[in-house]
Amino acid sequence: MPGFDRISELPESLISQILLHLPTKDSVKTSVLSTRWKNLWLNVPGLDLNCRDFPFDNNNEKVLIDFIDRFLQFNNESRLLKFKVNYSRDEIIKFSDRIRDAVNRGIRVLDVVSNTYYQDADDGLVYPCIEFMPLNLYTSTTLVSLKLSFSGLADPGFVYMPCLKFMHLREVRWHSSGTMNLEKLVSGCPVLEELIYLCDDELVVTRVRSRSLKRFSIPSEHSISCFRSVAQTFEIDAPGLEYMSLKEDHFDRFVVKNLTSLFMIDLDIKFIFGFGRMFDPEDLAKRNEIRDFLTGISIVRHMIISHQTVKALHIYSKVGSIPKFNNVSRLQAEFPSSLLQFLPAFLESFPNLKHLILVNPFMFLA
Repeated sequence: MPGFDRISELPESLISQILLHLPTKDSVKTSVLSTRWKNLWLNVPGLDLNCRDFPFDNNNEKVLIDFIDRFLQFNNESRLLKFKVNYSRDEIIKFSDRIRDAVNRGIRVLDVVSNTYYQDADDGLVYPCIEFMPLNLYTSTTLVSLKLSFSGLADPGFVYMPCLKFMHLREVRWHSSGTMNLEKLVSGCPVLEELIYLCDDELVVTRVRSRSLKRFSIPSEHSISCFRSVAQTFEIDAPGLEYMSLKEDHFDRFVVKNLTSLFMIDLDIKFIFGFGRMFDPEDLAKRNEIRDFLTGISIVRHMIISHQTVKALHIYSKVGSIPKFNNVSRLQAEFPSSLLQFLPAFLESFPNLKHLILVNPFMFLA
């Protein structure tokens, strides 16, 4: 029948689950539909807010906090499944207290993006405002997905998140004590399957050790500074890893260990040291590093490589032998026309190749 409202006949529990998949601003809009819908959005077991949804004025911080507090206090004994907040205007004082409350409510998904900055009075430069996560986060028994951007991670002394499967860390800051790091965080997540990591902290060694990890990525982020005071090494030891994507030369050295399950790899690295510098083929240590890296991923079956990686391998091939990738059956490579003379020698490293896709990365550039 035209105009018949079937949704309103659904039980409130089902409506709440439907609204859970909408941004909170949209679920709030349903409150004008009828008296029954007035407070239904408060029963939704999740919060998905963006500060841009609130009026931009001097009271923006208070309005946002009051809204979050009202939501958390309504049915405060019920379980909360999702807590997702993006704030980028003003620093929110004691925002971690709200995250602590959400964790205590048994959230499964935590997604916090902070793009707030301050200008230093001494040097005049702009720096991100970092608020450290509450300590109860590290022992959450319900969290399945954790995504943090521009947040701080202190050392709780003990990390155990038995249900966490997905972790995305972008520009997090580790506590200055140096006792908290990625290795300690990952080691407390026994069922972690996917890790996306991008960080600009100048740690000498960043290490990941996990038997459960299946997917690992370092995405491209051109805003990351290439001017560093220390050489940085990234090391991964993950016998269950099936997919790895390295799209950022933030680290000077990549060390891979026990990648015995690796099926697919996507490479866009230049093996550089410092801003824009290709490695020196006369640098024996660097040559050994590249050789060990290639040998460590040689079990892979599907490979995708960018023109920058092809160029680096071309330089390396003049002073060292590219190992055989006997298991690779599918290869996708960006080959600029200037390197086509390298193609026959390059393909000799893939004796069992069945599918080859070559792309000219500069074909569509004017």
